[in-house]
Amino acid sequence: MVKVHFLNVGCGDCTIVHFPERTRKSDGKTKAERIMMIDLYHHEDHDEYEHVIDYYKNNFKNDDGSIKPIFRFVLSHPHQDHLCGLNKLFNDNNIEILNFWDLEHGFVPENFDGHPTHKDDWDMYQAKRIKNDGSPTIIRTNRDDAPRLYWNDDEDRITILSPSLEMLKNAHSDKEDGTKREPHEIDVDSISYALALRINDRKIIFAGDGKTDTWQDIFDNCKEHIKNCHILKAPHHGHESAFHEEAVKLMNPKYIIFSNSKDEDNSNGAESKYKKVLPNSSIYKTCNEGTIIAHCPFDSQEGIQFFRS
Repeated sequence: MVKVHFLNVGCGDCTIVHFPERTRKSDGKTKAERIMMIDLYHHEDHDEYEHVIDYYKNNFKNDDGSIKPIFRFVLSHPHQDHLCGLNKLFNDNNIEILNFWDLEHGFVPENFDGHPTHKDDWDMYQAKRIKNDGSPTIIRTNRDDAPRLYWNDDEDRITILSPSLEMLKNAHSDKEDGTKREPHEIDVDSISYALALRINDRKIIFAGDGKTDTWQDIFDNCKEHIKNCHILKAPHHGHESAFHEEAVKLMNPKYIIFSNSKDEDNSNGAESKYKKVLPNSSIYKTCNEGTIIAHCPFDSQEGIQFFRS
């Protein structure tokens, strides 16, 4: 089975997907074990939230005690609440990152206020994306790229829902008054990676931080890829700003995961809207449940089970 860890990191994101070694029935081909981490919001000394790097080391070990590599790290977009701890992760000699998914963007933060490691994390991010020396391999892609050599049906069955080339262009275009955007004004939320993962006939949607304009684009162009999913990692931490009613109805998830802090959830959460549109869906919040682990069997006759870490 595939195990999906939705980490309790407060007002941020970190999801770990563990693909086991498995043998495909159609041709007997063995597919290697892989681990994908989507975003990072690391806490050093917060009792309520996960220390992400310790969590990874404790839960992803080989039989000899060594730490399993991260095959694919996906930075959905370069805001602080999605890359916090990146410097520490890359400097940890026990964790190897093989592939790093980045966006094509010109965004630069206006300042580094708000978190003590933001400047170090940003500098590490820039060093990796600019140097691009193969350690890790930098992959910049979008919905319109073809062929998708690393994630097609022969691999981990990941479909890119966003960004599209049009959304990338719009995020960097001039403002409505005709003036150029400053680097900090580039709307990287709107071009956040949104991914659909297929586990045989089940779908999991990792929605990123795109708001309603992004979801209008996804709804217009990706209906078959998002229709009737099983798990939805709610866009933009479950905020109202990313609630797109038509897309939510089409996705029709059985389970919805909110990754947020209690304060942000109380202020901006769209739980009531999801419940109105999807009264039969179950909502799990990391701020209430803690870290949530979904066990997704390859056999669709077996139910998905949820556990607390």
